[in-house]
Amino acid sequence: MRPLGRIVVMGVAGSGKSTIAAALAAHWDVPYIEADSLHSEANVAKMAAGIPLTDADRWPWLAAVRQAMRAKPEAVIACSALKGSYRDSLRAAGNVRFLDLVVDRDEVVRRVGERPAHFMHAAMVDSQFEALEPPGPEETDVAPVDASGESASVVDRAEEALAVLRAGTATRPLRSIGGPERAISGDELRELVEELATAELLAARRVLLVPPDLTRLHSRAGEITGLLFERLSAAGCEVAVLPALGTHAAMTPREAKLLFGDRVPFDRILEHRWREGLVQVGEIGGDEIAALSAGLMAEPIPVEVDELLLDGWDLVVSIGQVVPHEVIGMANFTKNLVIGLGGGLTIHRSHFLGAVCNMETIMGCEHGPVRDVVDAAFDRFLAPRISVLWMLTVTEDTPDGVVHRGVFVGRGGSGESGGAAYEEAAELSARCNITVVAEPLDRVTCWLDPDEFRTTWVANKAIYRTRMALADGGELVVLAPAVSRFGEDAAIDALIRRHGYRGTPAALDAMRHDPELAANLGAVAHLIHGSSEGRFRIVYCTDPTAGGLTREEIEGVGYAWRPLPEEVNRLGVTGSTPTGERTDRAGAPFTHIANPALGLWTARSR
Repeated sequence: MRPLGRIVVMGVAGSGKSTIAAALAAHWDVPYIEADSLHSEANVAKMAAGIPLTDADRWPWLAAVRQAMRAKPEAVIACSALKGSYRDSLRAAGNVRFLDLVVDRDEVVRRVGERPAHFMHAAMVDSQFEALEPPGPEETDVAPVDASGESASVVDRAEEALAVLRAGTATRPLRSIGGPERAISGDELRELVEELATAELLAARRVLLVPPDLTRLHSRAGEITGLLFERLSAAGCEVAVLPALGTHAAMTPREAKLLFGDRVPFDRILEHRWREGLVQVGEIGGDEIAALSAGLMAEPIPVEVDELLLDGWDLVVSIGQVVPHEVIGMANFTKNLVIGLGGGLTIHRSHFLGAVCNMETIMGCEHGPVRDVVDAAFDRFLAPRISVLWMLTVTEDTPDGVVHRGVFVGRGGSGESGGAAYEEAAELSARCNITVVAEPLDRVTCWLDPDEFRTTWVANKAIYRTRMALADGGELVVLAPAVSRFGEDAAIDALIRRHGYRGTPAALDAMRHDPELAANLGAVAHLIHGSSEGRFRIVYCTDPTAGGLTREEIEGVGYAWRPLPEEVNRLGVTGSTPTGERTDRAGAPFTHIANPALGLWTARSR
């Protein structure tokens, strides 16, 4: 039998992991990964000196193991995986099952004593058993294997155990509703909210709702937030709303009404301030960042969050849309809190990590370097401090309008039902929100809803989400009726105007010579993401007579410009034109995208 996916053979030192894993890999003719070989020199030196490793020592190592696993769709991995959190870290590689080699302490001492050249001394055996968290019944992707006796017998028992294991997330969402053909109605959504409020929320007296801002207007998150606010308020709960702004500008009363309707009073909407009012709750170390980025970045990422998030809430309800994203792969889940309510250093450095790791290898992926950082930040530093219920939506832009395809609900971090909800939402989003075209496209047009897109900081989703579908030498036409600024605040706006969207080498060189830019790594990442790297032409179409950016401003940052009214007339499109193939007034073909924020487009040949 040849296994599918990645098989981790786990257990304490001396349990026979390496022997059994290597034998299974040879038997199945799949690659073998020895996790111990990926320890840093510092870790090996500590163990050789008889000093047990700490979690801080192990996180970079586990990141390196996970990256090695991702490089092999099928493999057998020998890794101790002693704690539940370590197994969760490895699960993020995707399609993982565990074989837990069980052996008693005396036998382990005997085996380790017979390996004097190994860095794990017999005296450290007790530390292994002290650290061991035996898999619980909820970890349905782990099977115990009696590791006593001859290796051949253990291999046979391992094969038998593996045959009954299922791969993937060890837990299930609390609620999982949806599919690629589903269309969730307003009545269904109200029923779900009522059910959740009754079963999960009403025991809480102080509740914080964390939705996105208006840039996720079509996510249904605003409607869910309004329904929850009304229901919880009517039950006597103290309820506040704190939109996950990230670096976006604060919502105005008009924007709040567009997103929430009349259900949320504006005075109950709090403002996230990403430059102040922050609490640092932890840090993802530089060694771990280096492991995740293959050495491209080695700066630590502090985990700063809005102090309002930690204000003694009985429950935090995070509401948002899972959709392909240029920095984290798939938006939402832990990103909504760690980044959406994060501080400047957290946002800047995580976005820069995504830029140096190449956005085109990240977009649309459930897991990647930035997702790993954000999940780790939540699991290690926020999960112990706040109780979170996640409500994750998936919507799809269709010729008949935006359709609500799914709602997924869970609690807790990446190894709990919250992580399971994210996995299912991301899988559905990949089916509904990623469009693969047969050949690269020569001309693409994107309409930017004036209620959602007012700065290139947000509007450049038109570039991010279509770049992998555009042909070399092709043209992207961005129809931007309300884009009047570059940055969401004055400081970032000034940096964009100063340096422009001129490609990775230019952005990195500017960072080296401009201390202000270097202090805003998120802006560096944005300048990189917003460039075509000279591969295709970007034309921004604005209307300066209606307050839009001028030709001089657009050309000043490196884009081409055309007047919006004339271009719309030439193309024959409006804000209500659905996504699809079109021809302009002269009969020339192009692909029109009605809202680039709702998807990702890529060419099969790329």
